[in-house]
Amino acid sequence: MAELIFADASAWIALIYPKDSYHQQASALYRSLMDEDYLLVVTNWVAYEALSFVRSRASYAVAVALNQILHNRQLVWWEQITPAIEEQAVQMFWRYEDKTWGIVDCASLVVMQLLGCQLAFGYDHHFVEATRQSGFHLLGDG
Repeated sequence: MAELIFADASAWIALIYPKDSYHQQASALYRSLMDEDYLLVVTNWVAYEALSFVRSRASYAVAVALNQILHNRQLVWWEQITPAIEEQAVQMFWRYEDKTWGIVDCASLVVMQLLGCQLAFGYDHHFVEATRQSGFHLLGDG
């Protein structure tokens, strides 16, 4: 089975949005992953967050292009946020009073734990901090 890499909305945005400061890095990483035995994990919440961002900041056409990438079943594995995952995410959100992580970030961590996914791809500082603190590894880290 392919190794799983969780991809945050910030990774998908950087990949498709040329004005993003991580665009070149994300594009190069994505191209290298296409040649390897990896699956990028995305949740429905992360996908909707990324699609909404690019549609509002870039264009409808860019959102359509991202949607096509997200539905490349040879490279992307979709996980639905179930009520049980949502409940765990909300509990995590409230547990870390000193953090500014969003509930979507918390749900992403819950999914990573459930799937045994140790690798992550993303640039948003909240996601990066949450991922590192939870013991996961970010692609591109030294």
